[in-house]
Amino acid sequence: MPIGTDDPDVHLAWILDSLGLVRRRGQGDSVEDSRGALHRLMRDQFLAEPRKGWDTRTLQEVSGLSSTALHHQLVKLRTAGLLSVKTEGGWKRHFVRNGSLPNMIELISNQAWTILRQRLDVLNDCIINSDERMVLDALQQGTEDIPFRITIAEAGPVELGNDDLHLLMQDFGYTGSQGRIEDDLASRIFETLSSSLRPITADFIMEETGETRTRVLGILDRFRASHMVERVLLKDRIPHDVFVGLTHQWTSRGEQWLMGRGGLGRLEESVSTTVIDALEKGALTTELVEASLTDVGLEAQCLLVNTLGGRVPYGYRFAGKDGDAVKRRIEDRVDRLLRRLKMVGDSLHQLMLLV
Repeated sequence: MPIGTDDPDVHLAWILDSLGLVRRRGQGDSVEDSRGALHRLMRDQFLAEPRKGWDTRTLQEVSGLSSTALHHQLVKLRTAGLLSVKTEGGWKRHFVRNGSLPNMIELISNQAWTILRQRLDVLNDCIINSDERMVLDALQQGTEDIPFRITIAEAGPVELGNDDLHLLMQDFGYTGSQGRIEDDLASRIFETLSSSLRPITADFIMEETGETRTRVLGILDRFRASHMVERVLLKDRIPHDVFVGLTHQWTSRGEQWLMGRGGLGRLEESVSTTVIDALEKGALTTELVEASLTDVGLEAQCLLVNTLGGRVPYGYRFAGKDGDAVKRRIEDRVDRLLRRLKMVGDSLHQLMLLV
């Protein structure tokens, strides 16, 4: 949140970014880096005179945007619920919904909250109850490596052969921005996760769906971004993965590579010596690897898996033992965002009154 600043531009940039209306060029960019035509349009026209009905001709003149660019920005603002339109004398006049920024945000919040609760009801009948699913600690505690993002959209007409789950996958953006109506991969991944009583790997999902790693991980990341799905570390699989990497690299590249680029030399000498001796005698086992890694930190174990050419064994699961728990998890996160949106909106409204 924009704390410790009275700059209305910072507040507005945060609001537009939180509503998903601007696209940052890179992950390292700040919110302020995303200011552009849409930011100026909101600041200089709609928030400066929220109750004025702006026609496109006037907006073009004062904003300097081309008709195509202006149309694109107006569509984004209307779709997100920021603007209303009234036709008078053949002209469409655009204005802030209900006449002010706080009113607009309240309308957006109420609408989003109602739609979300209604659409997520489908989860109650789709996810099998499993306490075992939640035994492992989640890596994603709201901040892991994917920022929170969810698309909230009203239900559209039901096409032949589609059910509520498929429509939810499509309307909420889980199929991707270019998702096709007939693309049911998100639904199939959802069903694979829902039928599992414990976390499952991306490799398992690839086998079940017959799809590529890129497509599977893309949908899993979209699930994770909305807090529907969590990623967990399958710690019990690390010794086996390290064993496979050690035996393969020992045969292919030898001791020197293992101790250097293979990462074995970064561990305590007693650990590396025990492992090398066992490899030389052909006596290395998964059990011996597990015993050797007992005092090695989890982060170092994961790094060793990577340096040996393997993949850290992550599992994926729903973020709750049943559909109701998953629904509450998503609703809690959205509620927190909407409350922050109201706070920043109220602050921006007061700052704009002082300008």
